[in-house]
Parts: sequence; structure tokens; C-alpha cells
Amino acid sequence: MPKVTGCISASFTEAGGQTRLSDRYHAYPLKIAKAFPFDHGQLGVYIMDASPGIMGGDEYVLDWRFGENTNVFITNQSYTKVHPARGEGMDASTAKPSRQQQKLILHSGSYVEYMPEPLMLYKDSILYTSTEVHMEPGSVLIYSDTVCPGRTHRGELFHYEKYQNQLTVHYDGELIYCAKQRVCPAEQKLHSLGSWSGYTHTGSLCIFSDRVDAAFIESLRDFIEQLNTTIATQERTVEPSIPLYYGVSRTYKYGLVLSVMGHKVYQIQSLLDGAWQFTRQHLFAKPELYVRK
Repeated sequence: MPKVTGCISASFTEAGGQTRLSDRYHAYPLKIAKAFPFDHGQLGVYIMDASPGIMGGDEYVLDWRFGENTNVFITNQSYTKVHPARGEGMDASTAKPSRQQQKLILHSGSYVEYMPEPLMLYKDSILYTSTEVHMEPGSVLIYSDTVCPGRTHRGELFHYEKYQNQLTVHYDGELIYCAKQRVCPAEQKLHSLGSWSGYTHTGSLCIFSDRVDAAFIESLRDFIEQLNTTIATQERTVEPSIPLYYGVSRTYKYGLVLSVMGHKVYQIQSLLDGAWQFTRQHLFAKPELYVRK
């Protein structure tokens, strides 16, 4: 079994309309760098990785517990960089995969926005990730995820060895969503029709709440269609651009998933951020939130 090389364990409680970090533990290189009070009782939490990134053989474990009526926004300070699983010229038998495990427990009435910076997979990297979510009735989770195919400015485009992730969500003890992805660029025809069709970057925004219904999903689709057109129009003023490819799907219960594919990470982030702000305002009656880093 790989050795845990970095961990965070944190609990949040609410009192008098304000959320506070009630208990925390971290092990190098991970730590909670800052916790800032945002407007309307929300607490902003910033994760820091003091190392250059997730090295080969590393295992990160993050455990989050959100008490009743807590209101938390979580992000990290920069991209999560996944380094090679083996040295240059070494064969597959020497590979040391990297791993990251997360667990989120949301108690009744808690509102959590988990919006990390993009994941970047370096040449010859191997990463296994798993996120397990348990929600009580009345809780809300907005979860974002963006993946880059490598350091594209250095010519790394799907030069990583393997990326495998899994997200499972339970609501009131019932499994309402499970997604698995396994990408092995050397084995799969990623550029073929029915696969990624030439797209390189992916992103998703998951919204889990008992407030999600068909009417909201239709209004979100209309908003995203307009936003996607705006992003493409703005980009064409600089250079020819291919519009983002996206889709919105309902989960089995209490949720939706917005999936996006494109060629530039900032375009995907613009679409996801717009959908997130729209959701804050129209589903939860919250004002726009601008996070400075």
C-alpha cells in the first residue's frame, strides 16, 4: 500500500449565522493556508501544497466534515500538478502511481462549494483519484473539476500514462450519483469520433441539492447556450475558435452535472464559473461571489 504523504482533516460548525473552522489537522505538504470570512456568513478556505505537486508514489488524503447550517467555499492556491510516476528511460515495472482520496460529509442545512484550480497531468504521470460524498437532507454541494492534458506550451499533449477518477454521492443514505473515468492515452483513440473528437481539456460542474428540478435545468441550459456563444464570439476577435462542447444531465436524484470539453482551460473555466454564479443567484438566492487569489 502507498504511504500517505499529505493529508487534511477539517470540521466546520455554525454559530450566530457565521461558519468557523472548529477542528483541523494537516500533514506536510498539505495545509489549510487561510480561512477568510466572506459575506453572508460564508467561510472561504484555501488549501496549499508546499511541494512542487503530487510526486510519483504520493498519496493525498482529504477528509471534510460540514456541520449543520455551515456555509463553506473551498479552493486551492494553484493548479494541482501531477509529476511523472517513473524516471526518464525507466520501464513500467518501476512506476509509482500517485493517489488522492477525498471524503466529504455534509450535515443537514450545510452549503458547500468545492471549486479547486485545474488538474495538470505531466508526462509519464499516473493518478488515481476518488471522491466520496455523503449528504444529509437539505444539504447542498457544488463541486467543480477541470483537467488539462499536460503542459501544452512544452509540447505535452496526452503524454501522461493514466488518469483514473471516481465520484460517488449518497443523499440520505441512497446512492444518487456515481461516475468513473479511465483515460490511458497510449491505449485509447482519444481523437476519434465518439471519444474526445479532437478536444483536449475537460471540465465539469456538479450541483447536488433537492432544489434541482427540470425547470431550473432548462433555465441553466438556456443561460449556458448564450454564454457559450459569447465566449466563442469574444475569442474569434483574437483568433479562429472552436466553440466549447457541453452537455447538462440530471442525476438519478437531487442533482445535475454540466460537462464541458474544449481546447483552452480559461474558456472552460469561464463557462463553469458563469454556470456556478447563475446557480448561486437563481437556485439559492445568493449574490455573485468573486474570489481573489
